Amino acid sequence: MKPLYRIILISLCFIPVLSCLKETPLEGEFEPQVFIYGYLINNTDNIKITIQKTVPVNTTTLDPINDASVFLYTEDPDGTVRLVTDDFRVSEGVYLSTDAVIGLIGNKYWIEVTLADGTTYESVHEPLKEPVQIKTISKVNGYPRVIFSDPGNETNFYQVHFTFYSNGNLISEVFELSNDVLFNGNENAYIETFTSGGDILGVSLSNLNFHTYEYYVAAHEQYDNQVDFGDPETTEPFLVFSKPPINLVGNIRNTTTDRKALGFFGVFSFSYQEVSF
Repeated sequence: MKPLYRIILISLCFIPVLSCLKETPLEGEFEPQVFIYGYLINNTDNIKITIQKTVPVNTTTLDPINDASVFLYTEDPDGTVRLVTDDFRVSEGVYLSTDAVIGLIGNKYWIEVTLADGTTYESVHEPLKEPVQIKTISKVNGYPRVIFSDPGNETNFYQVHFTFYSNGNLISEVFELSNDVLFNGNENAYIETFTSGGDILGVSLSNLNFHTYEYYVAAHEQYDNQVDFGDPETTEPFLVFSKPPINLVGNIRNTTTDRKALGFFGVFSFSYQEVSF
């Protein structure tokens, strides 16, 4: 009878809470905001920038912005600033550079966006760091571990993307984020994941700037908060105890109002390795 007793006791604990719940309509009018997202990496690729307006939570369609002007700038170590490109094709709020861009290690990069009404946005000027090369990928207690040499002359921030394949098909992927506080300068630093499976493992090791790292940490925590409680139809009473939404701090600033804006433009390098197990 003990399990039944516990269930009854837990149910009684929730009765006062649920009896106090009352549906309250949201006050105030929804004000859409501009969201900007994109990134530049250390290989030759076309730059893709997404520009949209936020929509109410009960809206399932997107609200793309197709009439903005996008500029990608760079500054070399000598302080010389130049325009990399302002030639983008746009479709449904996605701006794709007509030419591939070669990211130069040591240069700083940023974007500037001007809307049709004259409002301007600018991302933080971030350097493209030297890629940190993967030394080896091994399994420890059945779980994959990526080993690399962490530079000792600076604070580094990493994202490791583990992709698991079976018979050529992607079966799962995991992102692990870490700074180098515990292994700064270690020639055999490692980051591991407690997920395994498949016969082929692909690993991408990204050397991030602080703002990009901070954004990814918040984004992953936001995702974890949303999936912690499973199906809302079966767990709705317990959502009153769920974690609050995370403030996704990006690196975009509205230069017209001198205020933070939604989204970010990441600048980071990466190395990749694939192994069979």
